[in-house]
Amino acid sequence: MNAGSGETRSYRKKHGATRSWRFAIVLFVSSVLVIALIASIHPIPAVRGESVFYDIHGEVIASTAAPSRIQVPLSDISPYLRHAFIAVEDSRFYRHPGIDPIGITRALIRNVHAGRIVEGGSTITQQLAKNMYLPATRTVGRKLAEAVLALYLEVRFSKDEILERYLNLVYLGHGAHGVEAGAKLYFGKQASDLSLAEASMLAGITRAPFYYSPYRDMNAAIRRRQTVLDRMVDTNYISQSEADEASKEAVHVVGLGRRETRAAPYFMDYVTDEALKLLGDEGMLLYSGNLKIHTSLDMNFQKAAERAFAKGLDALTPSTETEGHDSEAKRPIQPQGALVALDPRSGHVKALIGGRSYSETQFNRAMQALRQPGSSFKPFFYAAALENGFTAASVLPCEPVTFYRQRLPYTPTDYGEFEYHFRWLTLREALVTSCNVVSVSLANILGPEKGIEMARLLGISSPLGPNLSLVLGTSEVTPFEMALAFAPFANGGKRVQPIFINSIEDRWGRELYKAPTTTRQVLDPRTAFIITDILRQVVTQWGTAGAISSRLTRPVAAKTGSTQNYRDAWFIGYTPDLVCSVYIGNDDPGIPLGKSGATAAGPIFTDFIEDALRDMPALSFQTPRGIVRAEICHETGCLASPACPNTRWELFKSGTQPTYQCPWHSELPVYGR
Repeated sequence: MNAGSGETRSYRKKHGATRSWRFAIVLFVSSVLVIALIASIHPIPAVRGESVFYDIHGEVIASTAAPSRIQVPLSDISPYLRHAFIAVEDSRFYRHPGIDPIGITRALIRNVHAGRIVEGGSTITQQLAKNMYLPATRTVGRKLAEAVLALYLEVRFSKDEILERYLNLVYLGHGAHGVEAGAKLYFGKQASDLSLAEASMLAGITRAPFYYSPYRDMNAAIRRRQTVLDRMVDTNYISQSEADEASKEAVHVVGLGRRETRAAPYFMDYVTDEALKLLGDEGMLLYSGNLKIHTSLDMNFQKAAERAFAKGLDALTPSTETEGHDSEAKRPIQPQGALVALDPRSGHVKALIGGRSYSETQFNRAMQALRQPGSSFKPFFYAAALENGFTAASVLPCEPVTFYRQRLPYTPTDYGEFEYHFRWLTLREALVTSCNVVSVSLANILGPEKGIEMARLLGISSPLGPNLSLVLGTSEVTPFEMALAFAPFANGGKRVQPIFINSIEDRWGRELYKAPTTTRQVLDPRTAFIITDILRQVVTQWGTAGAISSRLTRPVAAKTGSTQNYRDAWFIGYTPDLVCSVYIGNDDPGIPLGKSGATAAGPIFTDFIEDALRDMPALSFQTPRGIVRAEICHETGCLASPACPNTRWELFKSGTQPTYQCPWHSELPVYGR
């Protein structure tokens, strides 16, 4: 018994010593690795340099302004502000060693419960480590390095020193770093003078400056402020009554001021916002990370667009408007407008104008102005018709007719000298001449829902009213949507994903983002080709844009749009390699432009397309398989007979061409012609 006990003690002693040595080796190796990791990481300066935007040819468009950052001691930061940041970002800041397992577990549970990321688990110390030391790459290695460095910072600095550094580095949107710069940017105050309402709003911005900036969405900023106030109550920094008072306080922001005009300013505003979305919580790098943002813009196209746009708008502007402008209270000169040009093959946005003068108005009409597109909306319904049994030779009467929808009468008429043609029109002729009566009759047969379905497939996302007048463009859309929705007509029926940013690289040349090139077949290529062939006639002597036909030197398809009482003017046209949407109108919708789409917007389109594509080959629209031609009677749409007085050749999807000879001018049907 004693001998066995001795052997057991000897065994335990021997193997216990082995385990101790193993533990010591693992600890030593781990320490070496941690020391090596820390030694290999050097602080990244808080202000690292501006980012640069390039066009598609590598030409510099613009760079981000020098970042705004003002260093202040913790004692010069309002207690409200300090407590607001701690409450919403890291409520256990003074109780954890840099990493908070309780906070991580709580965030994990809430995220799983919500089914999405609603709360992060990073502490203030971890966020400081990331901002001071680490690049923007989102990897497991970076998160481990962040945790190690957080422990390192906790050993090296006191809690107040960590908080001070964090509050002086935190990104608050619009190029502002640190709470002092943020307080001045939004409220025109020093960080020491912020009220509870202002401090809680500022602290709420840091989670997502793009979404919570009061300059972009005041309602979102107010909702986020309430979240911060609730957290401050939960953490006993303020009472419920204080939170209630702060939530009622109206916060006034001082305004961004007039920013210096850059090249392609409306495009740059939109692309800057897109870059911030793509970077997410690394948005501060846009202003200090030496990023390279490669955009889709073609500066040659942009300059051509600006020349055409300025020339066209000047021709539409009364001289008294220009002369009296200086004496008025900075009212933007009218009319205004927008232009969007994109490549229908790739989705690259090549040029964008959101107004006639960025220094006067930063409102981006290309992306934000919702206006009725008028008759330029009609091709969506005609495409739906070709997808649902109609052909370009199908005929409908243009004569007085009243429709009843929801028991309300609706009697469409045509614009111009005559309200009706008083004859039957083929769908081709109806679209080329922009006949309202036939278009509404077609919408009545199809149902407005078919037109909405087609518009959605092609790229229209704005709300659309399911009524017969929708075919006449009575629902509001943006110029950008119209350009996007016409692209499938130009490219054989493919929906393209619009691209503003091709890629983003960090200061070391590592790719942070690369745009995927995605297309989806949403329309029969034969339907797209027939619609295109019809719209090519719009820019001939028989179409609504006949006045500009002599100036076009390449194959172009287009549709004009004029809203009721000529309030707004539209022209959407395309070649196989470029789609361009032009909108012209007064900002006050109650003041009509008084010009048609062909007269006001058509010349701008023509000047732009001819200038931008001057040095490029004139591409032809390629005929897809399954297209056949047949000679038809212009009056009936049936196969032409020798007796038909007016015939022409029409395009059909194979199998849909007429098989009966014209009954009006021949008594005997002929099959298989």
